[in-house]
Amino acid sequence: MRSTKRVRGASAARSATATAAAAPAAADRSPARTAERAARLAEQVRRLEPRPRALDGDLRQAAADGALDDARRRLERRIRAHMPRATLTLVFTDNRYTMISVRRDAARRAYRLRVHHMFADAPPEVTRALARYVRHNDRDASRLLGEYIDAHQHRVRPRRDRAGTRCVTRGAHHDLQAIFDDLNRRYFGGAIDARITWGARSRRRRRRNSIKMGSYSVEDRLIRIHRTLDRAFVPRFFVEWIVYHEMLHQVHEAPIVKGRRRFHTPAFLADEARFERYDEARAWERAHIEELLDF
Repeated sequence: MRSTKRVRGASAARSATATAAAAPAAADRSPARTAERAARLAEQVRRLEPRPRALDGDLRQAAADGALDDARRRLERRIRAHMPRATLTLVFTDNRYTMISVRRDAARRAYRLRVHHMFADAPPEVTRALARYVRHNDRDASRLLGEYIDAHQHRVRPRRDRAGTRCVTRGAHHDLQAIFDDLNRRYFGGAIDARITWGARSRRRRRRNSIKMGSYSVEDRLIRIHRTLDRAFVPRFFVEWIVYHEMLHQVHEAPIVKGRRRFHTPAFLADEARFERYDEARAWERAHIEELLDF
């Protein structure tokens, strides 16, 4: 603590000497020098800390040799450093679509974070963004994380090659290829380049709680339509609507929003509503959903 007491004579000389000696120490406490020392210390810590390791390749092998758990603990620790007084549990996934998901218990300051393993070797700015996203659902952090995910799409496990999938287009009641070709001409100017097939036959009839009537594989450019639609009571315009919906997936991007791919964006839904019997198809679906589930 510095004294402001005035001194005279010999004491003054000694005080002047002491003040001169203290000057370098005061300069050392300047913001610039403090920042420089902090940077040096951070660099020393970084060298001591094992470098984050990418987890590309066989995750089962990484789990077996302990590398997966080591990387998980390391990333968990790095994120937790930006979340004082909070409890964080981190889990690595190998998902293809959901790259980040969070369960928040804000009252207990407890958070469960599931992230794709591409984040194992994420740089500091990304781990800080993860912390902000976990704690505050921060919009800027979400945008940065989306950019990171886009830049590392090559690390997402591809689907098995199904180029050899045998396409069955002619059903008992509806011909999918004829429907596809007609829709492609009417709505897309023939621009959709995809294959279409009925899905696998169900081994036994059963009552379902939900049903996916169609799907589109980006990698394979393959549309699959559920066989529940190949029945006499299902009108052609309803099958057309389902096929049209899946064809739109080749037209519209699927951006990452809050760590998840959003397939049905506002632009997608606006295009879907252009189907000429859209309202009629939706009304028919509501009226017959129980029959469609019973297949």
